[in-house]
Amino acid sequence: MDKTFMIIDDDINVIKMLAMLINKNKLGKVLAELDSGKHAVQEILFFNPDIVLIDLLLPVLDGIQVINEARSKGYKGKFIMISQVEDEKMVAKAYESGILFFINKPINNIEVVSVIKSVCRHIDLENSLALIKNAVMNCDEENLQIKEADFNKSVETRINKIFRDLGIIGTAGSKELMKVIYAVYELKLENPNAKYQLQDIYEKVLEEEKDSVEKLNIKSLEQRIRRTIQKALQTLAELGSIDFDNDIFLEYSTLLFDFNQVRQQMRHIEDPSEEPGKINIKKFIEGMIVKLRYL
Repeated sequence: MDKTFMIIDDDINVIKMLAMLINKNKLGKVLAELDSGKHAVQEILFFNPDIVLIDLLLPVLDGIQVINEARSKGYKGKFIMISQVEDEKMVAKAYESGILFFINKPINNIEVVSVIKSVCRHIDLENSLALIKNAVMNCDEENLQIKEADFNKSVETRINKIFRDLGIIGTAGSKELMKVIYAVYELKLENPNAKYQLQDIYEKVLEEEKDSVEKLNIKSLEQRIRRTIQKALQTLAELGSIDFDNDIFLEYSTLLFDFNQVRQQMRHIEDPSEEPGKINIKKFIEGMIVKLRYL
């Protein structure tokens, strides 16, 4: 079934480009286009699109305000934020509001289409899981607990598979990164729209590791995680430099990273005088959660 979309951006050229990409790639139907946050919440609730493509910096109400208000009034659809804002704290705040992906402007056509397709699959699988859940409502509690335990055990296996694809399995920091991802995964399992601060997740991981031989603090934990994710970015950039159509490159370069930063890392590989690409820890973790739960 085709998905429905709403586009909210104060740049008419961006609106036209996004609408063109949706139509050209047969991703669904654009129900409405807005150039301001002024009536955005009312329009979202009226049209109830499956996916809202929204800018962060909008007149009257910004993107995060629109998302929070729409959520508080019962909107259950998905948000993709497309903005020129690169400040890591602002991006993290956007993820906390409940967006699935953050795409940096200027728009990269390949990235946008790839992300939209991922969100469409996300929706389809979420609907399928809901049907399965309803079908097994009559199962006894013990059987459900066994199934959940088996499913949770498979999560670690899937994380290891992704880490192998990214070339970070067994590297210093991969164990800590896995624990952070799993902590967020458990939180999202209870409430898919749950908000969290990375600092709180780090504290939870450190509390679980308090009896370990190696003592870490939040700063050293975050540094390890950042270096591990940077290594994953390097792996993808190397794959993309060799073969732009590499399956691993195509799958993870938009799911876990800002595609512009992947391309920047590729330029850095070609010319070390170029700045390396930057990573966003929250985007990486949120992308991992999407992959583990829906893709």
